[in-house]
Amino acid sequence: MRKLLLSIVAASMTLAACNAQSGYKVTGTIEGMPDGKAFIANFDGTKLDTLAKSDITNGAFEFTGKVSEPTGAFIMVVGQRFSLPIMLENANITVNAGQAGLNVTGSEGQKIYDQFMALNMSIQQEQQKLMPEFQAANQAGDQAKMQEIQDQFQKVVEVAQAKEAELIKANPDSYVSTFVIVSGMGQMEYEQLKEKYALLGEKAKATAHGKAIAAQIAKLESTAIGQIAPNFTVTTPEGESISLYDIKGKVKLVDFWASWCGPCRGENPHVVEIYKEYHPKGLEIFGVSLDNNKEAWVKAIADDGLVWKHGSDLKGWQSAPAKLYSVTGIPHTILLDENNKIIAKNLRGDELKQKIAELLK
Repeated sequence: MRKLLLSIVAASMTLAACNAQSGYKVTGTIEGMPDGKAFIANFDGTKLDTLAKSDITNGAFEFTGKVSEPTGAFIMVVGQRFSLPIMLENANITVNAGQAGLNVTGSEGQKIYDQFMALNMSIQQEQQKLMPEFQAANQAGDQAKMQEIQDQFQKVVEVAQAKEAELIKANPDSYVSTFVIVSGMGQMEYEQLKEKYALLGEKAKATAHGKAIAAQIAKLESTAIGQIAPNFTVTTPEGESISLYDIKGKVKLVDFWASWCGPCRGENPHVVEIYKEYHPKGLEIFGVSLDNNKEAWVKAIADDGLVWKHGSDLKGWQSAPAKLYSVTGIPHTILLDENNKIIAKNLRGDELKQKIAELLK
């Protein structure tokens, strides 16, 4: 009997070993994709790392390899500007992409990720729905309507973010949670990212993605509310050097913008009104442009009547001040007190005016 039991156990172990998935196999199709080369890569928060390559023939591809732990990855095609996000683990995974959307099966983590993606899709759909109305209001110069639409969209975003936080709470040590945070942390301010990081478990925090999130938090902390704003120097339209600390005022507004930025130009009339009302009481504004065309920048300043101090290094998104302050979207505003302490960030419209009025009362 003992020999029989040992034989059964040995047979079971052999069968388990034969059935164990030693690596991944990702197969699938991308509808309408021309023949070419594709690769699958993961993102550690700073760079893409290629894991496997494949030919694409008649839209079909196949990747094989092995990962030490589950990870978020992207399927990308050479010469094509798109990527397919998947949760990669050592399993047989099928990916099909087309007009009906993206369908991924075989990955347990994908089931969680799909819930996150549904929240992201709800935001995109609402944005598409509101965009024509916002553009019409912008063309008509209807600031009140533009603000109303922005407020409406912000509520949608806040609801989705609350649901996302609940999903992270329910899956604190899932690689999916860290992947979702890393993928979006470039758009997050210090407090928001810190809050999301706090929802993760210790196991997740110890992963490569967890460490990348911690590093980004440390970077954002230097320009967080309550910190002394780091100084920087740029060039005025007249060709003179000017630094942030050269601007003196009881309250200082640093306004990151650009001539090519529609929302920035739409916000400018409101900022002009604020300046006219509160400059006599101690408000100073420093416009920092992400332009790379001096003529367009100077023309926009004149056309919009922006009579305060301006500076730029004319490097576009490679702007040194923008990188220093982790600016990923414009308009981006920062309010400082007379000692260059950061008081508030990213206020616009009536919120900006109310905060300045409060500080200068």
